[in-house]
Amino acid sequence: MTSNAEFEYDLGVVGLGYVGLPLAVESSKQGLKVIGYDINPERVEMINNGISPIEDILNDELSDVLNNFHSTLDGKLLSKCQNIVISVPTPLTDYQPDLSFVINAAKTVGENLVRNQVIILESTTYPGTTVEVLIPNLENTSKLKAGEDFFVGYSPERIDPGNKVWKFKNTPKVVSGINDISTEKIKSFYESIIENIVLVKGTKEAEMVKLLENTYRHVNIALINELAMLCKMLDIDIWEVVNAAKTKPFGFESFKPGPGVGGHCIPVDPEYLSFKTRQIGKPVRFVELAQEINNSMPAYVVGQISEILNKNGKILNNSKILLMGVAYKKDISDMRESPAIDITELLLEKKVDVSYFDPFVKKFSVFGKAINKEDKINSFDNYDMLLVLTPHSNFSDIDFAKIKTIIFDTTGSDFIQSTERL
Repeated sequence: MTSNAEFEYDLGVVGLGYVGLPLAVESSKQGLKVIGYDINPERVEMINNGISPIEDILNDELSDVLNNFHSTLDGKLLSKCQNIVISVPTPLTDYQPDLSFVINAAKTVGENLVRNQVIILESTTYPGTTVEVLIPNLENTSKLKAGEDFFVGYSPERIDPGNKVWKFKNTPKVVSGINDISTEKIKSFYESIIENIVLVKGTKEAEMVKLLENTYRHVNIALINELAMLCKMLDIDIWEVVNAAKTKPFGFESFKPGPGVGGHCIPVDPEYLSFKTRQIGKPVRFVELAQEINNSMPAYVVGQISEILNKNGKILNNSKILLMGVAYKKDISDMRESPAIDITELLLEKKVDVSYFDPFVKKFSVFGKAINKEDKINSFDNYDMLLVLTPHSNFSDIDFAKIKTIIFDTTGSDFIQSTERL
């Protein structure tokens, strides 16, 4: 990509979270001049001081690129950027897509939009958002015409927090534009920072790519979770079944049962697909059934806890349970949509005394109540059960075989010698 002389910055990133900050840092590494815009003053200050607010970007890594990158609360600086990527959150509110962050970001960009800029949406959303939501807000605010005065497209983010192999630069990037010139400009931009570009013919197709990727995982996780419950009833070891099945070198991809699904994608993205298909009167039955099954897993886990305690002459009420890991996946601190939240809520409702041990998560609150954290465990004997929810790698340092307390492992990890498994 050759920089346009009329712009001071090659890239403006709107939203400096798990998606936007890696984009800004990687672009800066490649020599692009980058401005990051965020509405959170504390985050902006941290970044400008070389302190990364996310785990995937190290402080040293951030500090090394601050000569090419700085963050700001001033949206007016977006008018000086050749390319603008919007990477704001798209949460669910009452199980409905909440595009308020996208709309507000579009209005801010629109207020500062100038001719020949390239606007790319990366926020996960339902098919049609770029054309139906982003562009009208950009055009109405700027009084410019998309595809003529400025150029627009969509590119789904594929960030996998904690993944040491597939990072921002080497993960193939799906790219689209609303017309040929938009597509070519967006392709040129991403080619300057990412190794492999995958073109699709339109923004709806690109938006659907992300939903397909995570709905595929969601449905398969639901399948294995339902089979896990069935196998428990039939006295079959589901982990033995999964481990044997995955030895087949073709036609089978291994998924593991667990206490639920968490993170910023799998629990949320299928809801966006369901929302769109309900608009056209065609519910996606597989997806909605998968949501029902996966959403039921925390209650199933609590039911299993009660049965296990009863079997050992204990009762759930007033029992002491230590949660081993509360992040949504191993070796990160991310708590977004973690099954540990729902499980803890259910346990507290049953008057259970809940504590947690997680070296990555500093604070954990439910119902406004701070859950007691065990920073360093010398003895597990004062707990009625250890409930393994997240198999952090450093748990392998614990000699589970010597622990007398009941260990209920919901993750099927090889290094955890448990007395009970999901």
